[in-house]
Amino acid sequence: MAPHIKTPRVNAYTWGCSLFAAVGSLLYGIDSGIVSTTIAQKSFVEYFAPFTPSVKGALVSTFGAGSVFGVFFAGWSADYLGWLVVKQRKQTKSENSRKKTIMIAAIIALIAGIIQAAAVHMGMLICGRIIGGFAVGIMNMTIPIYNSEIAPPHKRGMISGLHAQFVGIGFAIANWVGFGCSYASGQFQWRFPLAVQCLPAIIVLVGIFWLPYSPRWLLEQERDEEAYAVIKRLHGGSGDDTFFRAEFTQMRDQLRFEKSVQKAGWKECFATKSNRKRILLAVLVQAFTQLSGINVINYYQTDLYKSLGQTGHNVTLLAGVYGLVGPIANVICLKYGMSRYLRRELQGSTLTHAVDTWGRKKTLWITGLIMTLDMALVMALSGAYGKSDNQIAKGFSIAFIFCFSIIYSLGYNSIHYIYVPEIMTMAIRSKGSAISVISNVLINIVFNQVSPIAFSEVGYKYYSLFICTNLIGAITEIAHIFGDEVIVADLATVKGKLPEEEVHEMEVVDDKK
Repeated sequence: MAPHIKTPRVNAYTWGCSLFAAVGSLLYGIDSGIVSTTIAQKSFVEYFAPFTPSVKGALVSTFGAGSVFGVFFAGWSADYLGWLVVKQRKQTKSENSRKKTIMIAAIIALIAGIIQAAAVHMGMLICGRIIGGFAVGIMNMTIPIYNSEIAPPHKRGMISGLHAQFVGIGFAIANWVGFGCSYASGQFQWRFPLAVQCLPAIIVLVGIFWLPYSPRWLLEQERDEEAYAVIKRLHGGSGDDTFFRAEFTQMRDQLRFEKSVQKAGWKECFATKSNRKRILLAVLVQAFTQLSGINVINYYQTDLYKSLGQTGHNVTLLAGVYGLVGPIANVICLKYGMSRYLRRELQGSTLTHAVDTWGRKKTLWITGLIMTLDMALVMALSGAYGKSDNQIAKGFSIAFIFCFSIIYSLGYNSIHYIYVPEIMTMAIRSKGSAISVISNVLINIVFNQVSPIAFSEVGYKYYSLFICTNLIGAITEIAHIFGDEVIVADLATVKGKLPEEEVHEMEVVDDKK
């Protein structure tokens, strides 16, 4: 029987690094969400008149188009910048490819925010939205991976999940900024919210140089001593070196095994049956998150409230409340929903086995069914009472719109950001994640463009599309067992197999530091 390893608490340094990196996720939430209340401001509509449904769709969807290119760039830079470091053999912290990629995204986001806040015509505003989308596409790819790589195994789900949580918080901040600015007058009513996008970008730029190397990245570059020192700083502090010594050995041996049998190229993503299954599963999970219709509601919720008789400040107030319910639900899921996964990880399950047995499949199809029911209720109430004087029925319609966000946050949102990077091997993580995220963004672009036109033409009947897509998602089996070889199953086993010379070698490294 493998000896028991006392799991240390996550130290303040690790939490600080993870939370700071998640400021980039906050940027993503603010940038993507600010348009929801901005397009509802009277001064905005008057300034950019005629603001037709097709123009509205273009303004929202082009943000997603920029995101596609950002995702491609992130997948390329994660590998290319790392290759340059190996070639040049420089030893400065700023050369961590993940850190460089996040820094580049922050610079681009700052430029995009300035362009949007200073826009004098729709073309300039759309250009700024495309550039902003490019930045958040990079963030969306890079930050979950970075946080998963600096997190200790027993808290990887929690820390990786900070990305989704901060995206939701950013969206909520954007909605409340929009509500506050609805009381302003003139162009400040919409220029200030667009300028708010610059703040998290500045914060990231100021602090990016203090983020640590990703230990997995260091190990991939065969910089073992540096990787060991980073792991010790991130995951140590309990006085017991056993845990992070075992983690170092597990991580190093697994990555070297993967490098010995695979090369990080686009072709390798589809070269083996297990990799194809990983890509397929990741694409389906990401696709169904968009097919649920969540972003249609996120972006056009103010139009939905207006169609239910809401006017004036009530429209942006409801958007602000809507923005809060998702993050609150996600906190609940992060705290309680991940506990079974974490316990199994600590008890010795392999990652691929834990992913399959934790219950993601069950969570996904249950979420799909409940979202189908919820959307059907929104459609029925909107159709029956949307043009009536029955305020109670209209209130229930709005309540079920809020419930849709809660259900999504407890189900899809708690899985897809964490799930995709974790099921990928290190060799295909960047490119595999890029493929899956791009499928998400492409669907998002289509919906963002056609939705305002669809609501204008068919009204509440448009909800029927999402009733169908959520039902299809619920009945589609998307969970697989991959069968990749994992040469080290768990930390307890590793600790039991550590030879005396290996322990001595690590202690020598400690002394050098």
